[in-house]
Amino acid sequence: MNTTATVDTATTTMIVTMLAEGSPVWFVAGMVKMRNHDVYLIGRAAGYPDKAQLRRAVWAQKNRTRVAQPQAQAA
Repeated sequence: MNTTATVDTATTTMIVTMLAEGSPVWFVAGMVKMRNHDVYLIGRAAGYPDKAQLRRAVWAQKNRTRVAQPQAQAA
């Protein structure tokens, strides 16, 4: 089961932020009412257990901007 596809962006950001702040996986799982393993998988996708990489992931998410993609001309 792909857990990250079923969790909304706000919850994923909250999980990654809490892990980056140093909260243990079991504590974060209790806060978001998810299984420890699911929280671990979301954190692992963002760079857990490296807290610096988690902080960079949170920073990148907050500062992400959408860049308009050029559309191909119809022939």
